[in-house]
Amino acid sequence: MDAIPLSRSDLRWVFPEVRDPSPVLDALSEADAHVRELTRHLGLPEGPAGGGLEYRRTEGIVAAGIFAAAEAEGVGFTADLCFPRRCLWDLRGGPPWEVEAEVMVVCDRGPDCGGHTLAEWAETFTAPLEAAAGLVEASAWLLARVRGAPPASWRSRDDARCREPAP
Repeated sequence: MDAIPLSRSDLRWVFPEVRDPSPVLDALSEADAHVRELTRHLGLPEGPAGGGLEYRRTEGIVAAGIFAAAEAEGVGFTADLCFPRRCLWDLRGGPPWEVEAEVMVVCDRGPDCGGHTLAEWAETFTAPLEAAAGLVEASAWLLARVRGAPPASWRSRDDARCREPAP
C-alpha cells in the first residue's frame, strides 16, 4: 500500500465534484497540521506522509479517503475521512462522507483480541467543506487527547476482560 502525502494528492480522489477546492484544501491543511503536531508530541518519526494526513493507494486503486495514524506505547490514535464503500473497487464518491477518530489500545492478550477502543469521535457530512471541517474537529479532538494524558496512562484505562490468560 502506498501512502501519498496530502501535498502530493488530488482532492478529486475524495471530493470528485468539489466546486471550490480552496476552502476544502485550507481545512485539510489545518487537520494535517493537527496530525503533525500529534506525531511530534508523541516523539514519533515522520512516516511516508511526513507524519501528517495521507491518501492510500493499493495496486493502483486509490482508497477514497484521507487517513492519519500514530501509535506510541501500545496506544493507537487514528483519524479518517472517507465515504462508505461496498468494496475496494467501488469507486462511487460521496456524499455522504464519514469522519472518524479513535483512541485504541493494543490488547495484552495478543492475536486473540484486536484491541480495545477507549474513545471515539464520529460524524457524517453531506458537503465537502463540512467533511473537511469535520476532519479538523476530529484531528483537534485527537490532539487534545494526546496532550491531555501520556499514552501509558491510556493503557491503564484498557478493558480488563482480555487480561485473562487464553484457554
